[in-house]
Amino acid sequence: MKNYVLPVLLVIVAAAIMGSSGYLYFQYYATPRCEACGMLITPEMDRNIIMIDVDTGQRIWTCCPGCMLRSVAAHPNVNITALDSWYGTSAASIQIIIRNGSVVSVEPETARILLGSKVVASCANNRIAINSTSIELLLDNGWNQDNPLAVFKNQLPEGVPVLAVSDALVGLKAKGISYVPPSTAFIGGIALVGILVLLIGFVAWRKLSAPVKATVKTN
Repeated sequence: MKNYVLPVLLVIVAAAIMGSSGYLYFQYYATPRCEACGMLITPEMDRNIIMIDVDTGQRIWTCCPGCMLRSVAAHPNVNITALDSWYGTSAASIQIIIRNGSVVSVEPETARILLGSKVVASCANNRIAINSTSIELLLDNGWNQDNPLAVFKNQLPEGVPVLAVSDALVGLKAKGISYVPPSTAFIGGIALVGILVLLIGFVAWRKLSAPVKATVKTN
């Protein structure tokens, strides 16, 4: 029985290594993340902002209005549909068209970015508002308890800048994208190590389970 301890341990180690590589791949590539900051995309984020790169047809995942505009650094031609952070689906959506890194149109023109991350660095402090009423409600309350698609459920800090989309875009585009996921080569390398350990365990098992040849002593 002792002969099988080493192969079994190697198999367990190999399984753990390959499991880790699978988990990393799922976390960073199979699960959508905000392209700008790396935050995992929740169902609410998925519904609140739909950002399409018109050059590739690719959807750009983004967690908040701030990261939405930061992503323009890598995707200068986008169409954006966003829900008002207070009203959600109870109001018309906000339509933003950006070409060559500049705002072409915003509908309605009263839409504004509440850039709370300028005061306290957190995506949770950013909102988008369709009009002045929504702006006041968001500044006073932070979020609407009756909006089931509210992404961030927190009060906003004092002194949140309220900016036109074009004005907010300038600084956020300059900030750009900071999130860099681990490379697929790195994750693949981890999986390869696991496979090698598994092969070593198999070879060890074959050697240890092979019958021992009897030797005949001669006088």
